[in-house]
Amino acid sequence: MPLYTFIMDYLGGTYISQVRASTPRSAARAWARQLDYAPVWGLGKAGKEQLIEWMMNGYSDPVPITGVKNTWCCGALVRNKSMDINFVQTEE
Repeated sequence: MPLYTFIMDYLGGTYISQVRASTPRSAARAWARQLDYAPVWGLGKAGKEQLIEWMMNGYSDPVPITGVKNTWCCGALVRNKSMDINFVQTEE
């Protein structure tokens, strides 16, 4: 299964994590479920639950980034703040 590296920007902080999934869409959903919210300033448990709901309901399906391969972006509105998410299918 491919490895995806996620780079999330939220409230002025940048956070990087990885997940394995079969498709970009399933990777975004798995990432949201597995995200450790503790180091993410201002997110908290309620924010993580909001993020999971956002991803699971397809409000922000990944969009390929033009001009580069195996790279997608998506976003979410969490606690009324914008969350920008970029991710790359990573070779090991």
